[in-house]
Amino acid sequence: MSALVNKKRKEIEENLEVVYDDDEVTVVIAPEEDELKRVIVDLLKEKPMDVKEIHSVLTNLASDEKIRKALYELAEEGRVIEDRKTKKFILVGN
Repeated sequence: MSALVNKKRKEIEENLEVVYDDDEVTVVIAPEEDELKRVIVDLLKEKPMDVKEIHSVLTNLASDEKIRKALYELAEEGRVIEDRKTKKFILVGN
């Protein structure tokens, strides 16, 4: 994983509820729909991203399906748009 992905992942994990933590593993509760949308908006503030890029940051926290659902809801709300050529999602108003 790139340094940016690691940094963003760490920031996201810090805001999730920890269920179990020891020297080898940390178990967190995955983000709910509204929280997932907030996380995706925060990621898109950095740069336009496609589903694969977003999923690389959110691996084991959100499935492709949940990410797509959140993105399409954000698009319906007018908060993001998808560049049809690059398939990247862009935050509206940035």
